[in-house]
Amino acid sequence: MIELSDPLLKNISPSNLGELLIKAKNAYYTSAKPIMDDHTYDTLEEILRHLNPHHRLFSKIGHKNFDTGWTKSGHDIPMGSQNKASSYVDLVHYFELKKIPANTNFVVQPKCDGISLEVKYKKGQTIEAVTRGDGKIGDSITQNVVLMKNFVPQLKLPFTGSVRFEIVVTYQDFAKLNQISSENYSNPRNAVAGISQRLDSLYSSFCSLLAVDIYSPNLKFQTELSQIEKLKTLGLTVVETQLCQNLSQVENIFQQFFTKKRAGYLYEIDGLVVKINPVSLQQKLGFKNGRPKFQVAYKFPAATTTTTVKSIAWQTGPLGTVTPVAMVEPVEISGAIITFASLANYQLLKQKNIAPKDIVQISRRGDVIPYIEKVISKINPHQIKIPTICPSCGHRLKKEDKFLRCPASLSCPAQTLGNLRLFCHFLDIKGISGKTIKKLVKARKITLPGDFYLLTVEDFINLDGLGKKSGQNIVHQIQAKRQLSLAQIFTAASVPNFSSKRVKQIIGAGFNTPQKILNLSLSQLESLPGFQITLAQKIIEGLALKKETIKSILAQVKIKKTTTTAKLAGLKFAITGDLSLPRHQIVEKIETAGGQVVNTLSRNTTYLICNQKNSSSTKFKLAQKLNIKIISETQLRQLLAI
Repeated sequence: MIELSDPLLKNISPSNLGELLIKAKNAYYTSAKPIMDDHTYDTLEEILRHLNPHHRLFSKIGHKNFDTGWTKSGHDIPMGSQNKASSYVDLVHYFELKKIPANTNFVVQPKCDGISLEVKYKKGQTIEAVTRGDGKIGDSITQNVVLMKNFVPQLKLPFTGSVRFEIVVTYQDFAKLNQISSENYSNPRNAVAGISQRLDSLYSSFCSLLAVDIYSPNLKFQTELSQIEKLKTLGLTVVETQLCQNLSQVENIFQQFFTKKRAGYLYEIDGLVVKINPVSLQQKLGFKNGRPKFQVAYKFPAATTTTTVKSIAWQTGPLGTVTPVAMVEPVEISGAIITFASLANYQLLKQKNIAPKDIVQISRRGDVIPYIEKVISKINPHQIKIPTICPSCGHRLKKEDKFLRCPASLSCPAQTLGNLRLFCHFLDIKGISGKTIKKLVKARKITLPGDFYLLTVEDFINLDGLGKKSGQNIVHQIQAKRQLSLAQIFTAASVPNFSSKRVKQIIGAGFNTPQKILNLSLSQLESLPGFQITLAQKIIEGLALKKETIKSILAQVKIKKTTTTAKLAGLKFAITGDLSLPRHQIVEKIETAGGQVVNTLSRNTTYLICNQKNSSSTKFKLAQKLNIKIISETQLRQLLAI
């Protein structure tokens, strides 16, 4: 299980981190054993969002081709993010640019440090609860939301429409949660993010719902304040709301929260939300890029301190991205000891003009991400030199936009080690750590993933810290992976931009041999749904880059043929609890037999697969309530054999 203290994470590049998170998310939803806990994932995702906001991980959130384990659903209420102001001057300037009337009044609410949710109602009855996702499509997590505090299954009035909520964990519930949970969440925000997405609904009762907005085609409101009053009449718990006649009053409330109220508040808040009160003016201003122009998040200043830059290291990730990392004198911010801060790319380093010995202001943005805000005292008059050669292999680097990349994918040690680690991780080869892989590479036993299959027990006997028993276990694990599906082979090769879903889509489109995939043309890829020219070109380049890697695997494995039958045609299956096989293997068996696997239960679900006779999971209880037949893995195998 990967934890934040894992040495692998200390010097990981943004590209490598993103790929690891994709593997982790897939493992969480498609494997019997996740590779990292919720807190670790949430923290690393926040770091990646800062370092590389355009990583393909984020382009998949809410996308139908990204399997989060939940059914996707579109939004009826605006779920975009907000514009931000970090000072009173910024706040005034923001609304001045909107040229609003001088007598405009405002509504002010604490900005909950949680996650956003839309709940849809029909005649007062809850229909569905959908996470924000990408603002247009989110995850339908209704089974978790119904267990949360302040959830109202039947509203006081027959309201039809949508309500936007914030999900939070109060400080009191957070303390109770960490007493009984093995997750050890670092803060309530991470707890909310982890719990709300759990497929087993565990700990959902520690979350609370706060209503913040309402939408219905049948209702017209004059003011923002009247919308809040309507939410109250429906019987919902609303966020604290105050009316201000001008921005000066807004600033007074902001200072009260920042200096006094914030410390004793029930839940985490990271600022105020300031909204124009008249709805007619809101409608006139509208939205831009999905963000409402009539409101702004007035953020509290980030906790900062000063420290000294000790050195700047350049690190090469498994896909060749070379990233600068500032090592700093250890400092404590918000309870965490900070020793380094990634600078994302070489252009950011040049822009901030950071060099060793400089005194810098460092913060934890979002109380998570170590970030160098600026240079306080320029001690070193020289700019850091941007490398022209790879720090791992010495090959000349290429500049791609603001990134540096090493093109020597086959001869670069950092890329070699990274790709070998990713191969073992995807195939779930147990017992072989990153350190062991490094020793094998150093001993010239392996270079490409296919070399794993050529290892013998004798190859481990003389390796430091290993021996015959370790060698036997590892060799056994590797040889057990001799039979792989075509999709497994190409996914395990870690081809850039070629996700497991994309691989399966291409195979399903008729490119069902290694040669057909390796020889894909740009026009062939572009003809498939969802493959724009940019993505198609990147996949073709990635296949060329990883051609030797793919061939090394193909030379050592036997391709499993997946023959589709109709034994389970028309049947829908849901899964809960521990399994004897990784979840993706169970799903593959069902789909190969013509069945369908769903993530949420409904009256149309045929079977729930559960190995426990009396499970406490929400799915199990809901299946009993809906009279859905509950079967074990053994019974599933019997169905497959019919």
